[in-house]
Amino acid sequence: MKCAEYYLDNHKIEIHYSLFGTESVFVNGNKISEQRSSLKKPHHFVLGNNRYDIYSKLDIAGPSGKDFQIHKNGAAVSLVNFKSQNSKALLFLIVVLGTATGYVIGLYLFQLYFGDF
Repeated sequence: MKCAEYYLDNHKIEIHYSLFGTESVFVNGNKISEQRSSLKKPHHFVLGNNRYDIYSKLDIAGPSGKDFQIHKNGAAVSLVNFKSQNSKALLFLIVVLGTATGYVIGLYLFQLYFGDF
């Protein structure tokens, strides 16, 4: 599943995440880095004379569940993620929390008014 897509110095950088916990970084369609996301190590690669590092962290509120920071020669670079940002996961979380909250309130009100029933 593609988590992020960036354009940097005329290069297309894509970050994919598998269900088994593996992150892969592709530059212009070629895989250049792959590792387990639980290792908390950055992805390193070189394009031209520049060294790039991609750091990932968990972002529960985000659409993909992950947030990425790209560093160019040690300095952070501000980039826009061009992957379409859908919020299905956030909508699902809101529906589940709303249903659970309604159930708990309904149970409390039932016990309050019909406890002797």
